[in-house]
Amino acid sequence: MAEKKITTRRVMAGDREILYQLERKAVKNLNLRVREDGSVYASAPRRVPAAEVDAFVASRGAFILRAAARMEERQRQKRGPGRALEGERIRVLGEDLILTLRRGEGPGLLREGERLVLRVRDPDDPAERQKTLEAGLDRLCREVFREILDELYPLVGERGAAKPVLRIRRMKSRWGSCLPGKGIVTLNRALLEAPRECIRYVALHELCHLIHPDHSGRFYDLLSGWMPDWKRRKALLREQVIL
Repeated sequence: MAEKKITTRRVMAGDREILYQLERKAVKNLNLRVREDGSVYASAPRRVPAAEVDAFVASRGAFILRAAARMEERQRQKRGPGRALEGERIRVLGEDLILTLRRGEGPGLLREGERLVLRVRDPDDPAERQKTLEAGLDRLCREVFREILDELYPLVGERGAAKPVLRIRRMKSRWGSCLPGKGIVTLNRALLEAPRECIRYVALHELCHLIHPDHSGRFYDLLSGWMPDWKRRKALLREQVIL
């Protein structure tokens, strides 16, 4: 087996320098990932010139800088005393909404234009803010995912698939999963950050597994027949949400 080779390279994206690690390995395509710590990693076939990889990374400069900034914000939030701060930006269904705190009975979360209003009994209590925010986002997640799954289910239902149970959980490396034998579709909680069209793609992908449990040509024929632009949606999802 050939030894993997990793080098560090620099490219310019506008007036910003991007430092990234390049690994040569047995892959067919160029791949790019922004890690949780904000570092940038690319893998490429051994035959592809380094200059071509540089150009690829530079062309994705806006995405890399946006993703790195979001990773930095996540790390800052983890280090801080609590989340759910006034003015914090929270991504919901592909939009960055500004969090606004309001004092009031009956904790809740609702959207008002470009603002996400968090109503709590004590806005100065970080634990209450965090708990109320997470509960509100979890409720919205269930509502949106259930609505999308219910909308798409008739496509597979007409082919004899029983309506699946929806589960939502946090996953580090998968957008969703399906257990056809048990009739369970699981969607990643992080999908709430994605545009609705991307959530629809993941939901339909998993529903198709109720008909074809594998990733065979028949599976992709089915998916493409119902959603011809699924590849575009998948690419958009990768740009919008970082796992």
